[in-house]
Amino acid sequence: MKFDYYIFTPYVPELDGDGPTLYSKWIEQVDLCEELGYSCVWITEHHFHHFGGMLPNPQILMATLAERTKRIRLGTAVTLLPLHNPLRIAEDMAMLDILSKGRIDVGVGRGMEWLNFQAFGSEWATAQERVEEGIEILKDAWTKENCTWQGRFFQNEKPITVLPRPVQQPHPPIWMTANRDPAHFRWIGKHGLNLMTIPWVLPSLDISREFIAEYRAGLRDARHNPDDFEVLGLFPVYVAETSERALREMGPHWRNMRRIATAARGGTALEPEFETLVAANRALFGDPDSCRRQLDRIRDLGLTRIALHTHVGGLPQDRVLESLRLFMTEVAPVLAAA
Repeated sequence: MKFDYYIFTPYVPELDGDGPTLYSKWIEQVDLCEELGYSCVWITEHHFHHFGGMLPNPQILMATLAERTKRIRLGTAVTLLPLHNPLRIAEDMAMLDILSKGRIDVGVGRGMEWLNFQAFGSEWATAQERVEEGIEILKDAWTKENCTWQGRFFQNEKPITVLPRPVQQPHPPIWMTANRDPAHFRWIGKHGLNLMTIPWVLPSLDISREFIAEYRAGLRDARHNPDDFEVLGLFPVYVAETSERALREMGPHWRNMRRIATAARGGTALEPEFETLVAANRALFGDPDSCRRQLDRIRDLGLTRIALHTHVGGLPQDRVLESLRLFMTEVAPVLAAA
């Protein structure tokens, strides 16, 4: 199993600092992940709200990180494909793949219903169809010459060849998100994409296990070898010297995150209360030993990698960095050796 880091910051200005301060924190976090041996850093795209909106363009941050790092992979989690011209995304990611010497992963998704799609000339009602059409355009743009398209949302009659070509052949790995609809999991498998999912949003991890099995069934239905594809599970993670300290320190910041998310949705709360999350063992909050036990419980979900979401709700930078260290030095090795 591989371990990754996820940059998505529900922003608390009085705790996280201004834009330059926050961006410096992200860069310092990735520098440490590179040093500690994390496999990939996943970078989100959000807009217009403190719920992630300080990171509206992952490609720009990825370009900075590509220059600073040598080993760790860089991925989007996710590019909101319905908001963009897919050719623009294809060009950006190909350039990044060159600058990073072949270390780019491209995660795509439709976004959330409450996002202001109209501001980008798009709409929620067709978001999933736009993603599906956009994925095929990305593949064509990276692999074919003299391309034309006559889709529902994107048309181009004059043949074009998109440049530059990515380093990774035939193209950078493509990932797609699914969380609640088993048919969506199966669709991703049938179309030969890697899977991203967020098990903790479901009432039970057992449901996520069933959905991931649907994904692998979709792979087999389309005669793909499941061993050739990856499944990423994203989890809230905070490791401290003692479990009591971990819960005491993370609790207020999780509540900050939940408040910010609820406000962004206009009052709709989807994230569980902190106490509910902890009681249901749907996160990794605790000392190294308790986190190892929880990691052992989730290892059989069918995941090939886990992404840690740690910097939430204004959690201080020193605590974020210490948690990253403790996880990789005292939690991950036990699972890797098992």
